[in-house]
Amino acid sequence: MARGQSHAAKRSDEAYATDARTAAPEVFHHFPFGILVAAADGSLIAANPRAEQMLGPADDIRFRRCCDLLGCGREDSPLEGMCITRLAQEKGVPIPEIRVDLQLGHRVSAVWVTAAAAGDHVIFNLRPGQRGDRRRRTEPHWMSGPHLRIVTLGRTRIESREGAIGGKWLKQRPGQLLKFLITERHRVAHAEEVAHALWPHAGPAALGSVRHFVHALRDKLEPQREKGAPSSFILARGGGYTLNVAHVSVDADEFEAQVRAATAAISEGDPARAAQHAERGLELYNGDYLDDEPYAEWAFLERERLRHLAGTALRMLAHIRSANEDVEGAVSALRRLADLDAFDLDVQRELIRLCLRTGHRSEAMRRYTTLRQRMVREFGEVPDFALSDLVQHGSERQQAG
Repeated sequence: MARGQSHAAKRSDEAYATDARTAAPEVFHHFPFGILVAAADGSLIAANPRAEQMLGPADDIRFRRCCDLLGCGREDSPLEGMCITRLAQEKGVPIPEIRVDLQLGHRVSAVWVTAAAAGDHVIFNLRPGQRGDRRRRTEPHWMSGPHLRIVTLGRTRIESREGAIGGKWLKQRPGQLLKFLITERHRVAHAEEVAHALWPHAGPAALGSVRHFVHALRDKLEPQREKGAPSSFILARGGGYTLNVAHVSVDADEFEAQVRAATAAISEGDPARAAQHAERGLELYNGDYLDDEPYAEWAFLERERLRHLAGTALRMLAHIRSANEDVEGAVSALRRLADLDAFDLDVQRELIRLCLRTGHRSEAMRRYTTLRQRMVREFGEVPDFALSDLVQHGSERQQAG
C-alpha cells in the first residue's frame, strides 16, 4: 500500500512538473508585472508584454544591456558605479527591490526592480514606480555596504546611498560632535578632549554629555540600526571616538588628493595633467572648511590648511594657463585666488595687470581702489605699487610685442 502511494506520489510530481512547464510561457506572457531575462553579460534576451509597456517594444529593448535601460553606473542612480546583473550574480540571492528613474527617449518614468541569478541568466521583476518618489528606495546599504559621503567645503552636507541626511540637528550638539570628529578624522579623539573642545565650561558633566550625544549622533546617521548593533560610522576606541574611514568619505580628502596629484605632475614635468588635477580639486572647493561653523576654534587649523592648498592649486592653474597664453583662464583663477587671499600683493598686482591687458579696465580700477582702502584700514599703509605703474608696464609689453 505504501509502495502504491509512493508510486502515485511520484506520478503526481511528474504531472505537476509537466503542468508547470506547460504553464510557464502563459505565466511569462500574462504576469501582471514586467519580467526581463538577461544573459551573463547583461544583454537582455527576453521581455514579457508588461515589461514592454514600461520600457518600450521588445525590438527596442532586446539585446540592449541592462545598464542602458536601468541606468546602471550613472552618478544620479542608486546603482552608481555598479551593474545590477553583475550584482545579482555576486549576491547569489534575490536582491532587494530598488527604484530607478528611467529616461527612454522622450519618455520619463520610473520602475521598482529586483533581480536574481538563475544559472547563466539573471531574471528581473519590474513594477511601475513614481519618478522622484521620496520613499526609501530599499533597505539601507544592501548594494555595497554602509557608506556616507560628507561635504565639508562650504556648508556641511551628509549624503548616504539612500539620500541626503540633514536637519536642524547638524547645527545642534550631535552635529557639532560629528563635525569635530570629521576634523579629527585621522585619529581617535578621547572623550575628555571632545568634551573640552565642544563644551569647555560644562565641567565634569561634559563626559556624560559626550556619551549621550554619541548615541544621538549614531541614531541620526543610522536610524534603522538595531538596538545594540555596532555603528558603521562612529567607532569607540580606547576611551575615545573616531570616524570609520572605511565607510565614510570626506570631500576635503578628495580635494587634497587632487591637489597633491597636481603638484606631483608639475614635478614630473607634465603641466597638462597638473592642470586637470587642479581643476578637479577646485571643483570640490566650494567654500571654506565647515563654513557653517565660523567660530569653532577646533576647526581653524584645518580650515587654514585647506585654504593654503586651494591657494596652491589656483596659483598653479593661473601659471599654467598664462604660460599657454590662456589669459582669460589665468584671470579667472586669479580672481578666485584674490578673493581667497585678499592681502597677497603679488596676486593682486598680477590680477590687476592681466585685467588691464585683457581690457577689463573698470575691474582693474575697482580692485585697486578696494585693495588700497583695505590696506589703509587694516595696516595703515598703501600697496607698494600704483595703478599707473601697471598701466605703463602693460603699454611697454604691448609695444615690445
